[in-house]
Amino acid sequence: MSVLVLKAPKRPTLEALAAQLTVCAAGLAGGDAKAAKGKDEVRLKIATAPGTPLCLIIGGVQIREPVAICRGLVAADAKRKLEPKKLPKQTAVDSIVEACQPILDAVRGQDSKTLKHALIVLNQLAATIPNGCNGIGGTKGITLADIFCFVAAYSVYGPGGRKASQQILPADAPLAQWTSRAASTWAKAGLEMVNVSGVADLDLTTAKASESPSAVAAKAASVTAKQGKKTKSFDVAWKPTVPAGHTPYSWPKRKKKVAGKTGGSGRAPPAHTATAAVKDPDEWKSLSNQSKDRKSKPRLPVKGRKNILITSALPYVNNVPHLGNIIGCVLSADVYARFCRIRGYNSIYICGTDEYGTTTEMKAYQEGLTEQQICDKYHAIHADIYKWFNIDFDHFGRTTTSQQTQIAQDIYKRAKANGFILEQETKQLYDAKLDKFLADRYVEGVCPKCGYEKARGDQCDKCGSIDYNTVDLKNPVSVLTGETPVPKDSKHLYLDLPKVSARLDEYIKEAQRKGLWTGNAKAETHSWIHKRGLLPRCITRDLKWGTPVPEKGYEDKVFYVWFDAPIGYISITANYTKDWEKWWKSDDVRLVQFMGKDNIPFHTVIFPCTLLAANNQSNSKDNYTLLDSISVCDYLQYEGGLKFSKSRGTGVFGNHVKETGIPPAVWRYYLLSMRPETNDTEFSWDSLMERTNGELIANFGNFVNRCMSFLGKMGGVVPPVAMISRDVEFFGKVNSLVEEYVDCMERIQMRDGLKRLLDISRLGNQLLQAEAPWALQKQGDFVRTDSVLGICVNLVWLLAVLAQPFIPSTTEHICQQLNVPVATLFLPSESKKGTFKSKYGPPCKTWAEAKKKGGMFVGHKIGKAKPLFARIEPESIEKFRKAYGGAAAASSKPWPLNVVVARIKSIDAHPKAEHLAVLQADLGPGRGDRQIVSGIWKDYKDPKTELENKLVLVVENVPSSKFQGVKTQGLVLCATGPNTEAKKRVLVVGAGAPSKDAELIGVPLAPVGMAPCKKKFKPKEFAEKIELTVDQNGNLIFDKIEVRSALKGVTIPTLADSVKGGKVVI
Repeated sequence: MSVLVLKAPKRPTLEALAAQLTVCAAGLAGGDAKAAKGKDEVRLKIATAPGTPLCLIIGGVQIREPVAICRGLVAADAKRKLEPKKLPKQTAVDSIVEACQPILDAVRGQDSKTLKHALIVLNQLAATIPNGCNGIGGTKGITLADIFCFVAAYSVYGPGGRKASQQILPADAPLAQWTSRAASTWAKAGLEMVNVSGVADLDLTTAKASESPSAVAAKAASVTAKQGKKTKSFDVAWKPTVPAGHTPYSWPKRKKKVAGKTGGSGRAPPAHTATAAVKDPDEWKSLSNQSKDRKSKPRLPVKGRKNILITSALPYVNNVPHLGNIIGCVLSADVYARFCRIRGYNSIYICGTDEYGTTTEMKAYQEGLTEQQICDKYHAIHADIYKWFNIDFDHFGRTTTSQQTQIAQDIYKRAKANGFILEQETKQLYDAKLDKFLADRYVEGVCPKCGYEKARGDQCDKCGSIDYNTVDLKNPVSVLTGETPVPKDSKHLYLDLPKVSARLDEYIKEAQRKGLWTGNAKAETHSWIHKRGLLPRCITRDLKWGTPVPEKGYEDKVFYVWFDAPIGYISITANYTKDWEKWWKSDDVRLVQFMGKDNIPFHTVIFPCTLLAANNQSNSKDNYTLLDSISVCDYLQYEGGLKFSKSRGTGVFGNHVKETGIPPAVWRYYLLSMRPETNDTEFSWDSLMERTNGELIANFGNFVNRCMSFLGKMGGVVPPVAMISRDVEFFGKVNSLVEEYVDCMERIQMRDGLKRLLDISRLGNQLLQAEAPWALQKQGDFVRTDSVLGICVNLVWLLAVLAQPFIPSTTEHICQQLNVPVATLFLPSESKKGTFKSKYGPPCKTWAEAKKKGGMFVGHKIGKAKPLFARIEPESIEKFRKAYGGAAAASSKPWPLNVVVARIKSIDAHPKAEHLAVLQADLGPGRGDRQIVSGIWKDYKDPKTELENKLVLVVENVPSSKFQGVKTQGLVLCATGPNTEAKKRVLVVGAGAPSKDAELIGVPLAPVGMAPCKKKFKPKEFAEKIELTVDQNGNLIFDKIEVRSALKGVTIPTLADSVKGGKVVI
């Protein structure tokens, strides 16, 4: 061994001591030694035999527990006996000391591979110590870990090792920079060193600080001769403290080569003393709202925290929700609620079934059940479907409760007391056969706004109008009896919306300024208030099934559902907690609501007006919480632009999803990737297959499985990461995407948030492909192999966190593979002036650090890797399409045409054939103008006047040809029938309003559930092979299926009277 004796000034400072001890390492690196004399000497003993623990003698006192010493501060007076300070937990400096020993062993044993691994680990660990383990600079608490780090580092980066070390770490590595700066500083101090070699291990506990170096050397030589041995191992009393079920990371060991065998990893897997799954420690539960006891008691607002009350539109209890209902309301709200939890916000998610009103009475009538039986039946159906979709409500309730009655009646009484309730006599439709007034939903007729023939009494599904009365319908019919109802007078109560308008305007301006309102919510609200104008709104109906009206003379009436239903958010919260007013009467709560676009005015105008009318102007603490942010989805349509329809068998409903065998995570992922945030979107089976196989599996699932599988083969333990420059760049990209993810989710832009999640997993795939750890392992570069796997497994943890709002069951599966509880997932951040700042990096060194910062930690034992998803095959897609495509799926004939709406710009007689007309038609953007020859000239008295500027149907998938020398590029669809007098009539279409006709140009049409055909056919084949008819309602029919457009407002044809029952010709 070597005894290094340093010259030190009187009463040396800790900084000076650190500098001297570090220079001692030059002796190990081949530096020169000079004799030093003087009574103020400090002796350092470094055991030089491989495997011997690093041990110091300072001031004649031997230190046998170096790691324990590192936990305390070294006394400034080096002559005083040092006592180790005992601390309960492992710290970062402990890891520094652990990393030094393999370096010294490697230097002494000339083991280049171990040296390379250990040095890179030390470089990464040292970077985490405050002030960079500099040992200089007057810091208040420099530990011996600083000293050990540089003793080890200088032994490599000193004069004899610098060149070799640069092959391991780049010149700009932190360790290289520190040692370079330190060497320069210490050289200026003029420190001297003496190296006494060949001395056996010696107990110097009785040595005196005044002993000279020569006396120490003589004493050591004497002991060496007597013992006849060179070294002696010291026992290290300290052992690292780790959680149950974990062991510290095992340093790589080389396998012994077996003669005749080649290949293999060249590395034995780390040894583990325990493989038990991680238990969920109590202290980890505070990191996330997702702990198992989240629902054990109601959560209440907390002053000073982000308190977010989340609701989604209450689904009607009379039906089964389809995919459009699910993505438009409950699923979107669930994603946001889960995001709030991983961010640590104090949030609750409230929803339930809307059970009162006409729809329930009608459903009970149809099924022969009581209203309560219908409510019980369909509430259970809804709850089961949402549970299957992993919708995690804090409470899923219903509106048929005593709390609903109490709160709704109280709000009414308060509004009346404030002067916002009117009583008016109004005309209402009366069914003489039933001897009762008909509620809105019991009446259908022609819409007074757009002329749609199937408009309901309270709302037109075609134009969306809700600001008309039932008696305004033309040709009304009782849905229950088929009779024509007659108008009769009936007294009703009204909410005086014009009187509330001033308060409403003030509220909306403030809410839109502070909160988040989607564009469609802003536009519809503005239109409702300023274009249509506010009118008194009737809030009672002649029904029995509903909340009773607390007024004399109204015993046979109930509150109208759109007055009553939104109050259900409040009453359901009251069923969740008796302290519901802390959520609904608070300035510290932010109300965020999710719904479809057909519900906008009820939530942005009617419900706020109701609460504003009930609020107490003199006592703000008694006022209701108003909407802060609203996220409104447009419509999700079924493929082919169809509406989901249970009666027609079109589309996928909640009870169908289980039958497909496709797991909830895949459905959630696909629906969220197609979320109609800014316009209508269309569900298609092909798109479901492509996004699942090409994105979810090929990107996200592929990365997780590759990482976990390879790490499992390498021993299944999280390895340390030795950072290099490109790793820093990688983490920069990841953190940038995480910050974008958080920004998207905070603004409720879920599709963009989901894209950022996939972008991060794509970075992981690129890292694996570029670094190829399997190749590094074969080359024997275990250090880089470990680093890549350490980065990737920590990225898997991050993906589990970020995926949790979207695909929670997948997050659970990833956590099982990572061997960590889901309850420990949270999104680590550094907030700077309210801005999220991501600080994701490599795995933590200790469990304690992982609890604080998030992520995996070095030495953690992972579970078994398994694929996350299964591919969807084309055969399955065709089966599903037939099962849920309605009438179109049952058709045996393919649709052979590509029909679009076109405008006739001009029409003239053919120059050579008197029965032919030459039309110039505009087929819209992307198609342009076409010249078409058609045999209709003699079928009209004045073709130019009757047909120019009309919208017609043009078949464009025909080859160009010539008729009597004039080029033609399509066909115009006409019809002959009983009323056409043997003449052809062009099928003219329209939107019902001339101002909207221009929007139809270029719109394609096809049979319900079918797509336009691109394959060309000859005109002569039309009469032979294609049978198109016009039914008695004026609808174009192909193989018993209606031909129509995906765009609302297209009617075919408008000239239906003359061609009804006719045959389509060209």
